[in-house]
Amino acid sequence: MLASNIVGFALSDITVAVGTTITWANQDSAPHTVTSGVPGSLTSEFDSGSFGIGESYQRSFNTPGTFAYFCTIHPFMQATITVQ
Repeated sequence: MLASNIVGFALSDITVAVGTTITWANQDSAPHTVTSGVPGSLTSEFDSGSFGIGESYQRSFNTPGTFAYFCTIHPFMQATITVQ
């Protein structure tokens, strides 16, 4: 398992091995989402829905690939997950 904290209205680029579970912990001052795709072009891989301060979202990545993700509440927050 890998932890990725959401702090300072920023998401992190992440590289993991196939089968890794990532946990995003919201340590920010506002709710966020972890949603696959980019603003204006959602994909169906994953979507946390809104989760608040002190809450977290977890997802396992079992297929290799590169997955863009962002926060639908704050679309400037964008990053990529690379699964190898």
